[in-house]
Amino acid sequence: MDLELKSYYDTALQKGLTGNEALKDAIQKSIEAAVHRYSAASARNLSESLCESFAKEITQFADTDEEILQYAFERLIESVQKPKEKEIERLIIEIDRLQRHLNTEEEELQRSLRELFVGIEAAVEKIAPQRRDVWKEALENTELGHVEGLGILTETIEAALIAALEEAEDIESSIREVVRHVTHKALSEGILSAARIRAILTTILMKASELAEATPNLAEEIIHGAVYGINDALISTVKQLKNQLNFAPKEQETGHVNWRELIRMLSRSDELYKEIINDVASKNSSFVRDILLGCSDVIGDQFAELKRISNETIEVAKKRLSALAKEAAIRGVELKEQLTSEAKKLGEKAWKKALEMAEAYKGKKR
Repeated sequence: MDLELKSYYDTALQKGLTGNEALKDAIQKSIEAAVHRYSAASARNLSESLCESFAKEITQFADTDEEILQYAFERLIESVQKPKEKEIERLIIEIDRLQRHLNTEEEELQRSLRELFVGIEAAVEKIAPQRRDVWKEALENTELGHVEGLGILTETIEAALIAALEEAEDIESSIREVVRHVTHKALSEGILSAARIRAILTTILMKASELAEATPNLAEEIIHGAVYGINDALISTVKQLKNQLNFAPKEQETGHVNWRELIRMLSRSDELYKEIINDVASKNSSFVRDILLGCSDVIGDQFAELKRISNETIEVAKKRLSALAKEAAIRGVELKEQLTSEAKKLGEKAWKKALEMAEAYKGKKR
């Protein structure tokens, strides 16, 4: 391997460089050229051959010091690694692009699914009253079948409840905190709809009920912790939604939020939770059922807080909906003006074209 170090050095001198600067320039240029020429060689073979050639050619210059050798080694590493680093940067950018595309597709999938159900709900309202209940039941069961991650949620809450039971000193407090955390995370991962809330809360309460049934001496602590933990999660989730609505994320301007359903769901959030508790109670033994119904009776103050924050969020949602309606109206006027303008342009062009054709026709008749 010939590095042509002397040739590059002479060129550096012609450019006005002197001493070590000229030598460093020659080292950099010669190494870059050699790495490019022998890019197919393995890193080990390339570095070994290049260093052997460098050791021979550097003797043409003054005694080589440690600084020059280190500079040569750094330029060798840089020249070999730079293309790989650029490729890694390209891949990172591509991964980021793909991740954003994936997120967009997932959001679109969720939006499309929601729109499908909204369409079905609208159709159900038009069904004859005597048949409507059957349709609503079928729709709700279908919606529950499409709730994201319920299989994972079941395993997660089961493991978390058992861990809290085995390791905590204050069972009720520990269960409450675990359930609050898991419930809030599950609710925050998708659109807040009555069917989705019902599915998530039912799953968690059923698991807590199973554990209470299997551990009767701690049943009250387990049930109380689960019921209050879910209520805590509902309050924090609605507060989070209120903050999100205040900042009006862009996706909420594109129809991703079913405002009518959101407001309806929030207006009866406390009633919805009581219904879920009662429904889970009806599916359990009398022992667990009595504890669940007892919780439902004494949780009044907690429900009051949930009701209060829900009402505040409804007001924010209504304001946001009103703002969106005004924006849509303004965009509609702008679009109409734009279309009118375009129509005028097209009309003028059509008129001119018609005149041209008429003149041409007259010319032919003559």
